[in-house]
Amino acid sequence: MAVSNPVAFKPFPVTFWTTVAYVALLVPLLVIHETVPPPPSNPTLYSGLNLTKSWLDLTVLSRYYHPFNSRKNDDVHDWLLLELEGIKGRNGANDSSMVVFADDVSNITTANAVFGASSSVGTYFEATNVLVYIRGKDDPQGRWWEDDTVYSDKIIGKGGVLMNAHYDSVASGYGATDDGMGCATVIALVDYFSRPENRPQRGIVALFNNNEEDGLWGAQAFAKHPLLPFCHTFLNLEGAGAGGRANLFRTSDAEVTNAYRGTQNPFGTVISSDAFGLGAIRSNTDYIVFNGIFGLRGLDMAFYRPRARYHTNQDDAAHASRASLWHMLSSSLHTMQGLSGDTGHTFIGERADGDRKKVWNGRGNDGVWFDIFGKGFALFELRTMFAWSLTLLIATPLILLALTYILIRGDKYYLFSARRSAYEGSDLDAVVLGGRKGLFRFPFALIVAGALVIGSAYLITKINPLVIYSNEYTVWAMMISLFYFAFWTIMAGANFARPSALHRGYSIFWLFFIAWSILVADTVFEDRFRIAAGYIFVFFHSAVFLASFIALCELFALPTKASFAQRVHDDHEIRDHLSAIPHADDLISPSREELTADEDDNDDDESQSAATETTPLVGGGSGEPRQTTFATTYRRSISAIMSKARSDESEKGQPYEYEQQWSGNLPSWVWILQFLILGPFLIILIGQNGLALVTSVSQTGADGSSLLVPYLMTAFFSIFLLLPITPFIHRVTHHVPLLLLGVFIATLIYNLAAFPFSEDSRYKIYFQQTVDLDSGITKVNYVGLQGFVEQTISELPSAMGKELECTSTEGLRPGLTTCSYDGSDVPPNVVKAHPRGVPPQKGYSSWLDFNITRAEGETKAVFDVDARDSRSCAITFKKPISSFSVSGTQPDERFGGIPETGLTRIKLYRRDWSTPWKVDVQWKADADANTGIDGRILCSWDDVNTPGTIPAYDEGLKYAPTWVALTKLTTGLCEGSKAFTA
Repeated sequence: MAVSNPVAFKPFPVTFWTTVAYVALLVPLLVIHETVPPPPSNPTLYSGLNLTKSWLDLTVLSRYYHPFNSRKNDDVHDWLLLELEGIKGRNGANDSSMVVFADDVSNITTANAVFGASSSVGTYFEATNVLVYIRGKDDPQGRWWEDDTVYSDKIIGKGGVLMNAHYDSVASGYGATDDGMGCATVIALVDYFSRPENRPQRGIVALFNNNEEDGLWGAQAFAKHPLLPFCHTFLNLEGAGAGGRANLFRTSDAEVTNAYRGTQNPFGTVISSDAFGLGAIRSNTDYIVFNGIFGLRGLDMAFYRPRARYHTNQDDAAHASRASLWHMLSSSLHTMQGLSGDTGHTFIGERADGDRKKVWNGRGNDGVWFDIFGKGFALFELRTMFAWSLTLLIATPLILLALTYILIRGDKYYLFSARRSAYEGSDLDAVVLGGRKGLFRFPFALIVAGALVIGSAYLITKINPLVIYSNEYTVWAMMISLFYFAFWTIMAGANFARPSALHRGYSIFWLFFIAWSILVADTVFEDRFRIAAGYIFVFFHSAVFLASFIALCELFALPTKASFAQRVHDDHEIRDHLSAIPHADDLISPSREELTADEDDNDDDESQSAATETTPLVGGGSGEPRQTTFATTYRRSISAIMSKARSDESEKGQPYEYEQQWSGNLPSWVWILQFLILGPFLIILIGQNGLALVTSVSQTGADGSSLLVPYLMTAFFSIFLLLPITPFIHRVTHHVPLLLLGVFIATLIYNLAAFPFSEDSRYKIYFQQTVDLDSGITKVNYVGLQGFVEQTISELPSAMGKELECTSTEGLRPGLTTCSYDGSDVPPNVVKAHPRGVPPQKGYSSWLDFNITRAEGETKAVFDVDARDSRSCAITFKKPISSFSVSGTQPDERFGGIPETGLTRIKLYRRDWSTPWKVDVQWKADADANTGIDGRILCSWDDVNTPGTIPAYDEGLKYAPTWVALTKLTTGLCEGSKAFTA
């Protein structure tokens, strides 16, 4: 018995292998996406690293809220100093090999925000950073950083590596992952590298910076520290989510990325790096300071999910994991070993910024990098990919055209061939080839199915726009099943109506056209904008080209069109001729098998029929077919001979069902080779990038970002993910599409009706209470999508019966609505101005003091500002100021000068709690000769570790629905202000 080909291009093999491939690849991708590699059973796997100790450090760091403007922030600062000094003592390090710095002298003044906020804001910041210097084997001896005449090519030697984390949290979060894990990791690495057996080749600077959350100020203050010129590269550790895997967010170049390659569980893609560069990601990290301002080369590693816990009270140790901590710690150790152990010329050479007062760090090359299954890591230079892309753009069409030319010359190019004459110059009718059948099916199916998927994105956005917030996979399932079913219905229906052996080939050629067109744009972006995120399209085009090449090579197995046309014509002529000759088949003798078969049939008939009165003397019984005579028994027709001859031919010579007769010689196994080229690797790339990118934006709607973008992104990756199967999908049996139809209906209903939030994926609403310290009027402000904000406020006792005022905000949170109500029933008690029992309102005026000195007629003034229990204030002006200085320090030009339009706000931060700010400002007189200036002075309070400090916030935590999380709106959970006129 013949065994059927297990990879034949038939319904069952196609259905089986494609389904198995997708399931076998997507399930591991989901597991990798949702889980973190377990930590080692031995917490001291590496000599000098102790995971248990690092976890204990994390619990200490995240025990309380510790924003910059809180007393607990000072406690963390002091604990860091004690812990680092303890490491120094335990490891037997002396002042020569390890130095701990408490930076209480670096002050910085800027006239521009590094990112995000309006450029009309100036800032003065006093740092409280903590630093550690670990001397490397190649470093110069002595306290070289105390020499003000240091030059990179004389004293600093070959430079060192900076590792950074910020130790402040936001006022509304405990900071376990933002950035407690980063701090715990840097502490562990200081412990590791300060041991004599692990001494680095190049020196290491560990920076624990403060007040990153309010604008990256600790990192910017590092500009004033003498260790900055020593650093040539850096590793920044951050948290933009609240757990999961530590993601390689971005890198400056391929050479520093090479230090990360080789980590046990790499995770990240250059797509996120380009997203930051293009401004698609609105938040930022200290990376932009180190790389963009200081000119260092380095890497940014951060947690990115789940974002629903980011900056909330669930960013704590209870919702973190040792696995996440170990993932960051082990990856950071490997990276730091690579950066500090590089003794070649990778980081030696002229700086890109040309600064001779900093150590040389060379020039890097743009890189392309991504992980594969969370285990492998691909890395190559962008210029390599550009050369590859350019080669593909030019060479692949030429190769396919050359192959097409050979096929045409060989008379085997059936594509686009409708008819062919049997003999040149003959008046006979041309033979129908059917080479155009299936030409336009693919684009039609792609447009219709794609439009349906995109339409579903708009539908969900209209009806239930935030369902993806906590139900990401139901949205994926809905869109994937919809595209699969719609595309299969069109393609399978078209192939049933008009079967075509060229259906698969035409689909692949359409894919080639699409891939080539995308690659044109991608190559332009690679060249003009140095964008590497299109590497998926380069691999996609390469795979489609190989599949197209195979599709053309497959045609060489066919007969020439001329020979096929002649055979069809000759067969037709023979049939016509034989049908005109009566009894021509009588001349043909039967075969031995047929004689034997006839005898057996006669024996059976005789044994089964008994003679009766009506039985003929010769022949069968009544009502039975008449027995054949000698002549009829031995007649055979030409058609019988032809049928016997065809049945003796191998099955591969027969066309599939009703496809064109000439297609019988096409190899039935070629499709599996094409699918292996198109499928597995692309499914991995598309799947893991789609999961990561959709997850990164699925919960950003609460931030005021577009509600439609997550669904459009899911739609794009759903379509892209299924493109590898589209050339073969018409052979899939109806079972899979019908199953997916059921999945689509179920998930559509669910996505339209399900409540979008849960206790594990809480909706973030922004909170701030404001107090007019002149009038005593206080407002409680909740910011978010209006419907959910109103629903939340309706649960608050202090808001019941109060008028609710909701206005759209285009300032701090564009796209969101601010709803406010009178907060007189829950007055803040951030300043203990009066004894217990006296209403806080009685002390409002004492919260903030200021004095303005201005000579009559002058357009300049001196502001002396002080606030009780706060070290964060600001001065806002109704008209722009042209210059300012704080305590005699002018804005640092490295961060940009004062814009021509002037400044309307000056932010003030101090390291202690009592020293007033002295601010000199100057402005231009108005056109009406008005030399005065008006505005407000604002101060903020963030410390809610003591219940009752901000009762409105406590009430929100207690009475808000369980699916709501509160987070800070801006600097200060509570803000008090006074008006001034100068």
